[in-house]
This record gives sequence, C-alpha cells and structure tokens, in this order.
Amino acid sequence: MTESGLKLIVWLVAASLIGAMLAIPQPVDPWEMPSLVLDRAAVSGAIELDRMLAGEVLETEEAQTLRSLFLDHGRSEANPPYERVEFDQRQAAIHRATQRLIEKHGTPAFEAMRAGAIEDFVRVFGDGSREAQDDYEMGVLGGMRDVLQTYGAIHQGVLVAPPLTARVFYKARWNSIHRRPFVEGFAQVELQAYWGWLALHGWGKPLEQREDALVAFRDAGGLGTQEAAALFDLLAGRPDRASESLQKLYEARGELRLHNLALGALHAALLPAGSP
Repeated sequence: MTESGLKLIVWLVAASLIGAMLAIPQPVDPWEMPSLVLDRAAVSGAIELDRMLAGEVLETEEAQTLRSLFLDHGRSEANPPYERVEFDQRQAAIHRATQRLIEKHGTPAFEAMRAGAIEDFVRVFGDGSREAQDDYEMGVLGGMRDVLQTYGAIHQGVLVAPPLTARVFYKARWNSIHRRPFVEGFAQVELQAYWGWLALHGWGKPLEQREDALVAFRDAGGLGTQEAAALFDLLAGRPDRASESLQKLYEARGELRLHNLALGALHAALLPAGSP
C-alpha cells in the first residue's frame, strides 16, 4: 500500500467517525433564537414601492411646512433635553400641517412624503457608521441611531440588522411623529422586518413585549415563530413545555438540530433550581 493510499484510508475513517458523532443526538443549549429571514423578492418590491412613491412628493407649501416641522423635531431629538411645552407645540403644529396636506392634496401626498422621508434617511444613514454632517442631516436622523442601538440593530456603530429593518424602524418613527399607527403603510414583508426583529433579536426587552411582537410576526407570515415560541417558554421558566414543543417540531421536520435543542431544554428542566 502506498503512502497516499494509507492517508486516504485514514481520512475516510476519520470523516466517518466525525459524521457518526455529529449524527448522534446530544443536548444543545437552546438559548439562541432563529435568525430573522426575509424573502428577497418581497424586500426588493417593498423598497421599490417606496422609491416610486418618493418620486411623487409634491413641492407645495403644505408639504414644505410639514417637512420643515419634521426636521425640527429630528434636530430636537438629536439635542436633548428639550422642554415639554416645545414638544407639545411642535406636535400640535405637525398634526395641523398633516391635516392641511391631506385635505388639500389627499392621502397619496401624505404617503409620498413618508416614502420620501425613508429615502432621505437611507441616504444619510448609510451603513450606520456615519454621523450627521450638518443641521439637515441631523434633522433627518434625529434620535434614530439611539433607537436602533437600543434594539440591538446597531453593534459597534455598524448596522447588523437587515437594511429593511432599519427602514421600517424609521417608518414607524415617522408615523409616530405624525400621530399615525406605528405600522401604517407597511407591506407584509415590512411587518415581518419590524415585528420579527423585535421578537427574535430584542434582547434586554421585557419578555411580554417580545411575545406580543412574536404574535404579530406570526400573523405577518414570519418564519421560525414556532421554534421561537418554544424558546420563549424556556426564557419564561417553562423548560418542560419548551422541550415538548421542540420535540414535536423535530418529529414534523426531521431536523436533528431541533432534537438537540429539545434535549437541551429537557436538560434545563432536570437541573436543580439555581443551577447554570
């Protein structure tokens, strides 16, 4: 037998042993949530719709007034604290300006302004590492960087969430400032990007809020909600229930990973209280 032939046999035996070991069910700590997965075509469609609407922004007195008030709000956010009276007065002015715009030009004009604001944000924000360069950019960004940081969408100054998640967080902020429902005007994939990030990656936030977000994410057709619900049971101190749910998922899908997670949850259930 040649030396190369012997090496090949040793390699094949080693590979077989490794494969056999990987195929053996073994407990895995079930603490990592499934990642947020979004359909690429749906994401592209939602972004393209925003870009199309942004191209229809009207340059009227009403639109300019509303945009100016919005940028003032952003600059105030970026330079806290500011007086409550100032905030209330500006909010009232934004509400009046919104009503005038819709009354004179219709709801499509308002929707176009929202889309235009999103596109402005994308240009100024970049990959998340860029700071505002002037008053205009400060008005566009406002306190958005802090919001994304709070929800773990930015890490060490760089965006780690899907770009669509950053867009929809900004859209929700825009809606809130204009006294509209947070998710008004969201496409289905945008709902997934918004609720999915809050549910799956909102570490440090109250579990009840994340559970509510998971329900909304599920209703929007999000992926991985059953696995996430099982892991929420574990976080809530219900390891038996988590293990049972994960085992059922394994039996339905045949993914060894799920079986290992179920064993890990069962292991957590058997540990004495206070054990790691």
